Amino acid sequence: MNIVFALLAALGILMVLFGIGVDFLPGSSPGLNLPQILLIAAGLLCSLTALALRSAHVRQNLRKHWRPSLVIAAATLIVLELILAAAGIPTYFPPPMNTVPQPFYESAPWWTCDEAGCHYVQEHVAAACESGHLAYDRECVINRQGFHDTQDFAAADNWDEQMRILMLGDSFTFGLSADIGKSYVETIESNFPQSIVWNTAMHGAGTNQALASFQVYAPILQPQLTIFGFSLNDFYDNLMPMDYRLMGIDWNGEPFRVLRYRMESPGNVIKFDRSWLYYDRHDGLDPPGSEIERLIGRTRIGSLPLRFFDARRQRNLKTLRVPLTPAITDATRGYLTALRDDAATQDTALLILLISSQEYLNPRVPHYQKALQLMQELETPYINTIRVLDVELDYAPPPGIHWNTAGHQKIGAILSDCLEVFQISHDLSDCESVNMP
Repeated sequence: MNIVFALLAALGILMVLFGIGVDFLPGSSPGLNLPQILLIAAGLLCSLTALALRSAHVRQNLRKHWRPSLVIAAATLIVLELILAAAGIPTYFPPPMNTVPQPFYESAPWWTCDEAGCHYVQEHVAAACESGHLAYDRECVINRQGFHDTQDFAAADNWDEQMRILMLGDSFTFGLSADIGKSYVETIESNFPQSIVWNTAMHGAGTNQALASFQVYAPILQPQLTIFGFSLNDFYDNLMPMDYRLMGIDWNGEPFRVLRYRMESPGNVIKFDRSWLYYDRHDGLDPPGSEIERLIGRTRIGSLPLRFFDARRQRNLKTLRVPLTPAITDATRGYLTALRDDAATQDTALLILLISSQEYLNPRVPHYQKALQLMQELETPYINTIRVLDVELDYAPPPGIHWNTAGHQKIGAILSDCLEVFQISHDLSDCESVNMP
């Protein structure tokens, strides 16, 4: 029996040490917060109680007075719950789901997904922009095909003497965080006004959507050059279906954007049901894993440790990420290979921009080296934007992750120099910024 109590005391000491030591973990905020203090207090209480219970006299008294002891413990928990309620501490899990209208998670009318990938619906965009449901100015400049471009994607008769360029990519190529008219795609358009540039990029997209957009619009445009902005987070996006995002309006008339899918483990992608969407709309929570967890999370006392461990988990996800398994790499390799082969079939030169958001610039993250390896393996010409941009000067300030206007302008200038050469020789190897396989 004494061994059991000794183990409980050791567990309490570990809780105390963990509560104190989490400040030294990567991504931690300095200073003790309330969950840490409660964890330390709980560890001390556990250790002191276990040490006290090693005494036969204490155990005998507890057996004799167990009823009043339970009453005192229950009353203490109730008082603590009332104190936390008076302090305005919310519960971890929201009220029961049956209070929410059934259609609250339906897709917004300005967003759709089809054979060209996911994009906006132009006839509904103006109303969404007027109501404020679309947050970015760029989302309000949409062509008939639903992409951020000032011209519609339609064939014309006077193309023979014009250079035609097809842009593929995600939020970087879409132009987020750049001033209107100053993104790297818009810089190219400004520097080559006689050229035709179609921008099919969409924020949140992966290589799978880039391939779909190419297959739909390359046969129409017949581009001499296709430029694909490959972001390092494409490794994960490529495991998700193209419609993994959901845009809608909630029961309060407010717009929301959530994910339909989540990667539980490398290669294991699960689809969320209505229950998860409901919890995500309340502070981005995951649904309870069990009825016990739900009951704990409906109390304020139980919510404190749940929030503490949830914060730790989120920090770990941000710093460590899901490892690049063979399944993740193979999915990206497959899409890149298909894009390369389709480009050859369409007789268009393919140039890849190797792009990284701020969260992947940590040298411990292996995505960069894996991307370089794929470029060499697939023998694809690429420009390594990661090596030419300055983290402090060319990226948007936190919490932004994209290039700022200066970064876009720098990449636009590099591409413009290459396009001048490409117009003459039609050979990407003549551009000194291009890495040839």
